[in-house]
Amino acid sequence: MQTRRASQRGFNLLATGASISALVATLGLATDMARMYVVKNELQAYVDAAAMAAGYELDGSLDGIAAARAAAAAGPNGANTPNRWDFATKTVTGVQSSFAQTFTGAYLASPGSGTDYRFVKVDASATVPLYFLTIVPKVGASRTVRASAVAGQALVDTLGEGVAPFSPDAHDPSDPDFGFTRGQKYTLRWPPPGQRSKHYCPGDKDFVPGGGSSDRGYIDVGQGKGDAALHDAIVNNNYYLAYPLTIGSVIQHVTGEKSVTPSMDERFNQDTDTASNTYEQYQRGGGNGRRLITLPVNNGGDPSVVIGFGQFLLPPNSCGNSNVTPCCGEYVGPGLISGKKKAGGGTGMYVVKLFQ
Repeated sequence: MQTRRASQRGFNLLATGASISALVATLGLATDMARMYVVKNELQAYVDAAAMAAGYELDGSLDGIAAARAAAAAGPNGANTPNRWDFATKTVTGVQSSFAQTFTGAYLASPGSGTDYRFVKVDASATVPLYFLTIVPKVGASRTVRASAVAGQALVDTLGEGVAPFSPDAHDPSDPDFGFTRGQKYTLRWPPPGQRSKHYCPGDKDFVPGGGSSDRGYIDVGQGKGDAALHDAIVNNNYYLAYPLTIGSVIQHVTGEKSVTPSMDERFNQDTDTASNTYEQYQRGGGNGRRLITLPVNNGGDPSVVIGFGQFLLPPNSCGNSNVTPCCGEYVGPGLISGKKKAGGGTGMYVVKLFQ
C-alpha cells in the first residue's frame, strides 16, 4: 500500500512538473513570440521609411548611391529618431542596403556606377532575447528578427497638381531627354515672333518653336488666361483641369503678352537657396525645391501634344526685365515628384514609392 502511495506521489510530481513545463512553454510562446512580432513590426516600419528616404537620394551617380546608403542607415529623420525598436529603447544597427536598375534585377551592395540605379533594398535585423522559451530543448537564448523593404523611383506618365503653366517644345521628340542637354538653359517663355532671333535662352540657339506666332510658351493648366491666374499657377501650383495631363494630352496655349516676371521672381525667392547658379551647385546647397518646376514637354506640333514631363531649375532673374526677354530654365532631366534629386532614364516624371 505504501509503495502504491509513493508511486502515486511520484507520478503526481512528474505530472505537475510536466504541466508546469507545458504552462511555461505556453507562456513563453505567448510572451516571447509576441515580443518578436512587435520587433518585426518595428523593424518593418523602419526599413519602409528608410527605403523611401534612400530612394529620394538616387540621382544616377555614385554620390547618389552613397547618399542613399547613408539615408538608409540613418533612417528617415537621422539623429532625430535614434531609438527605433524594442518599444523605442534600442537603435537599429547593421542596416544593409543594395541597389538595382529594375525592381526584379540584381541588387548590388556597391554598383560600379550609379547610372539608372533607381531601386534600393534596405535590410535590417535585431537580436531579441528569449525569457521563457529557453526551457524548450534546442531553443537558444535569443532569436534574430529580420525585415526588408524595396523602394524605387517609378516612372509615371500622368501628372495632376504641381504642373507649372509653361511647355517647352522638344528639340527631338524621340529622345528620352527631348533633345535637351542637362545643365543647359532652355526657353520657357518666348518673346514675340519678330524678336525670337534676337532673344532666346542659350539652348535654343537656331531653334524655331513650332506652335506658330500665338505660342509664347504659356499654357493653360486650368487657371485661365489672366496675369493673376498665371501667378496663381506659377507660385501656388494651383491646377484646375478636370483631368490630369498625360502623355498624348493636347496643350491649350495662352496667347498674348503676360506679366509673369514678378511671379517667377516670387517663386525663386521662396527657395532657401537663391545663391546657386547651376543645378550641380543647387544639389549641394540647402534648397527646398521651390526653384524646381515641373513642365509638360510638347512635340512642337499644331496642335501641341504632351510627350513627357521634365524638370527645370529657375536661374536668378529667369525672365529678365521685360516681356521681350525670354524666361529661361535649366533642364535637369525627367523630374522626381516631391524630391530635389533627378531620376534617370526615360521621358516622364518619377515618384518614389514602396515596391515591397
